[in-house]
Amino acid sequence: MKHKPRYFYRLFIPFVLVGTLAMLLFNGFAFLFTKDSLEEKIIYEKQENVVQTMNTLEQKLQALDYTFNSYIHDSSYKNYISNPLTPSQFDTYQLIDKQLNYISSFGPSRTTVELVSLEGNWMINEDGLKQLTTEQEDEITAKYLSLPNSSTWFKDEQDNRIKLVKKTPFYQTLKSGLLIIDIPIKSLSNVIYKHSETSPIYIYNQDGMLVYQSNSDMEDTINEKTISDLINGNKQAGVIDVDLKGKERYKVAFSKSGYNGWIYISKISDSEFTQAMKPTIIGVVLMSVFMLVVMIIIAYVSSDYFSKPIRELQKFIPKMQKDGVKDEFEMISKSIRDVIEKNQSLENIVTSQHEQLKTLFMHNLFHGRMNEREISEGLYDFNYPRHWSCLYVLVIQFDSIDNCEYTRKDKDLLLFSVNQIVSEMIDKEEQLSPTVIDSNTQATIFICKDKEYDKHVLLINQFAEKIQETVRKIFNLSVSVGISSPFEVLTESELALEQAVESLKYRLKVGKESIIYYESVSAIINNNQINTYFPKMLENQLFDNIKLGESDKAKETLHQLLADLFKLNKNPHELEVNIMRFLNDLMSLMQIMGMDTLVIEDHKSLYHAISEMKTSEEIELFVKNKIVYPMIDTISERTDSQYKSISDKIIHIIQSEYDTELSLEIIASRLHYNKNYLSSIFKKEFKQSFSEYLALYRFDMAKKWLKETNLSVRVISEKLQYNNSQNFIRSFRKIEGTTPGKYRELHREDSLSC
Repeated sequence: MKHKPRYFYRLFIPFVLVGTLAMLLFNGFAFLFTKDSLEEKIIYEKQENVVQTMNTLEQKLQALDYTFNSYIHDSSYKNYISNPLTPSQFDTYQLIDKQLNYISSFGPSRTTVELVSLEGNWMINEDGLKQLTTEQEDEITAKYLSLPNSSTWFKDEQDNRIKLVKKTPFYQTLKSGLLIIDIPIKSLSNVIYKHSETSPIYIYNQDGMLVYQSNSDMEDTINEKTISDLINGNKQAGVIDVDLKGKERYKVAFSKSGYNGWIYISKISDSEFTQAMKPTIIGVVLMSVFMLVVMIIIAYVSSDYFSKPIRELQKFIPKMQKDGVKDEFEMISKSIRDVIEKNQSLENIVTSQHEQLKTLFMHNLFHGRMNEREISEGLYDFNYPRHWSCLYVLVIQFDSIDNCEYTRKDKDLLLFSVNQIVSEMIDKEEQLSPTVIDSNTQATIFICKDKEYDKHVLLINQFAEKIQETVRKIFNLSVSVGISSPFEVLTESELALEQAVESLKYRLKVGKESIIYYESVSAIINNNQINTYFPKMLENQLFDNIKLGESDKAKETLHQLLADLFKLNKNPHELEVNIMRFLNDLMSLMQIMGMDTLVIEDHKSLYHAISEMKTSEEIELFVKNKIVYPMIDTISERTDSQYKSISDKIIHIIQSEYDTELSLEIIASRLHYNKNYLSSIFKKEFKQSFSEYLALYRFDMAKKWLKETNLSVRVISEKLQYNNSQNFIRSFRKIEGTTPGKYRELHREDSLSC
């Protein structure tokens, strides 16, 4: 037989031990129960035997006694008992002998009857008629007349007989006759039922003397104290235990006679019980052997069957884990502990990442990556509500975080803070986990259990307004909420998210802190007709303002232009198209003017930056500060530089050619500029006109010549291109308050005095 592994015996041996113990207990209880039942049966049979023996024997004795009594009370008995009887009275003797034989026939076999006449001095027995001698008379007197009662049963130890002695007459003190019934002890055996040689019948008289013993070969008798207790006891029948303190133990079944006070006893020895139990013991032993064999077979088959999974498990256990272990159970136990530890570790990881798993579940749900079975499992695993009337997706976006204490770098943190606020404000039974979808959007699946749409709207508005108020109070920021159309199946979450995000595009029309239902704007959003209106005249005016550096006018024109765009383009898509057209025109202007492309924060394109803006105010502020004003500043700087260069050229011409016929037309022709353009540039640069500047410069040169030279007033006036000297003098007097001649004299005197 193939050698069995150790774990087989670790199953087999306990099976055998437990089975053996169960078998021993079962058979032990069965044996004890059978033993008790058998003992009760034996005791009952013994007691019945004793009673039967007593009844049978007493029936004989009572019949004998009754016949005796009848005979004694016969008148013929009274006649001859008191008279002598001689052999010559043969007829009387024969009659008496016949009567005595009749009486003895009622007793057991070999029962004899004696009749003794104390007055007639004779005795009749089985030997015939005898005349009493003095010695015989004395012996009879001593042996029978001394008996206390008129009728007495007793055992004659010498003759080994039982005798019934009746002294007559019964009611007289002086007795004249004796009637003696003599029953051999051995003849009682024919009457007494022999049940078992090991359980003899004992008969004791009322004095405790053994009257009869069914097995005379046995020397054992009943303990005298036991006999005394039975005689003096009140019980007429029963069974008692006799314990001789280490010598002997047995049971006694007894029955006390109400006729003569004898006690009939049957001794029940242990050997009798043992003999009666032999078949039972043999049966129990055979049954135990059979059960043991069957149990061993069952244990073997069961152990082999139950060890089969262990053999299968062993195939999956790495060989390195089989070293250093006592047996296969320890090896499997060690492997299971390792698996449990790893499983516990995984559970700890899963528990620690429970919120992350929830977030992943929601992301997969919003991106349509899950089927109905996976969604159902996720709802169960994360203990989400699984019953509702309908669902909504609520999307929250900041209106703007520019021009406040926060920067765009804080946006993610702010968005997660809003996500936490939503999670705390909406009851767990009315939401799936709020989730941050991207850097701009927070989304929540809102659960409605009521079937009325109006109640849904009321409840959602309450939560949305409360969330807006809380965000405004904590962060001093405004948010808008977009709500999808109602849906019932979570597989539609992706579409619902798109609807909620799409509805927020209408915020450009309604402004900040809006609560927008997709159903209320879907007709406008889904309108495919594009409006071709564009405020081109305002755009041209804005561009002129930009070119001329008129920032205030450009601000007013930009505000009016954007207001017209938002007002006349009801569809967000139309608005987006026209805004992009406006941006394209701005970019074209920048290229025409040779300006560099604007650098937007986070290296975003201009179009991308505009598309992320949520309100008209934010777009206007961005275009004004990031595009229009920088363009005006750049043009102004460039114009100022150009103006400076042209002005310098004009001044140089004036300073070089002031004494020639000089005019703005001549300079414009020489510099290839428009006269009016040069006039405006010069005036803007020097805050005075070209002619004024030229006249003042010539006047300064005239004063210089008057002070430093001897040129005449006429020559000076000619050099300065005056038509005549009088015109020069009038002009000089108008400016200085004196004539050129007096001016020369005054300044020369000052020079000489110095």
